[in-house]
Amino acid sequence: MQGRPSLGIDIGGGSAKIGIVSPEGVVLAQDVVLSDPTLSASDLIDSYLATANVLQQTLGIQALVGIGVGLPGHIDFEAGMTRLGNVPSLNGFPIVDALRNKSGIEVFLENDATLAALAEFRFGVGKGSNRFLTVALGTGIGVGFIENGKPVHTSNGTLGDIGHVIVDPKGTRACRQGCHGCLESVASALALRDSYDALRDARMIKVSNGDGLEDLFQSARDGDANCADIIELAAQNIAAAVVTWMHIFAPDRIAFAGGVSAAGEDLLRPIRETASRLAMPHYLTNITFMQASLGSKAGLVGAASLCFTYPLQ
Repeated sequence: MQGRPSLGIDIGGGSAKIGIVSPEGVVLAQDVVLSDPTLSASDLIDSYLATANVLQQTLGIQALVGIGVGLPGHIDFEAGMTRLGNVPSLNGFPIVDALRNKSGIEVFLENDATLAALAEFRFGVGKGSNRFLTVALGTGIGVGFIENGKPVHTSNGTLGDIGHVIVDPKGTRACRQGCHGCLESVASALALRDSYDALRDARMIKVSNGDGLEDLFQSARDGDANCADIIELAAQNIAAAVVTWMHIFAPDRIAFAGGVSAAGEDLLRPIRETASRLAMPHYLTNITFMQASLGSKAGLVGAASLCFTYPLQ
């Protein structure tokens, strides 16, 4: 390890990942703190720092170079907060000032999808890319773009609400934010689970364990045509959105992350095929589609990496 580590805090709707991370992107220790809806914002911050303190003591680390925080939702960099995120108690709360005042060290803030892209760019499949796009396909759909090593923002401290690009103008299904026909409404983990649940209900099959996605993917691999169709349709919708983003950002590499990407080539192959059919040929001449490599730790590593300057000297 070439320097002091930093603290990464990757805040999600149900829990937050807390980790001590080296400048090389190695997670030295980590834990999870539940996002208790009964706690105030200040108490949540205290729980994050208490967990971090235990990790520091376990590792025997006396000082951290800083704290990096990832939040799902819009980011107000000037105020150091989110005004629209998945943890209601943190909306409008000055999380950067609170963490800085309580810890006495510098604090950095970013959107979680941007951090996933940053982590993959620095330590994963994005290494060497000049224009790197990451698509996080989970409960929601987030997109991060790294241009020449730096995160790009268009509005609201993010790439806007880019996961809500409309792919089905006649769509009747609403996403969590009330948008109809957007990518999240038809290709998120929630949308795929709904489609799979409907299929199982029609077959009078009840599966109580797991979240359904693994069963869906395995059934498709085992030759279930209806399950394969669910994945194929999701891939086509994702590809339609991806081509729109290609025409805007001209990436040379696109990585897919999140639970839906666990379908692997069963998802990536139809995405590539559909994108190749829809896109302007110019945007296909120097592009690679791939699966992200850092898995669930990408947001945590990306958050912690905000505290370091790269390349390391």
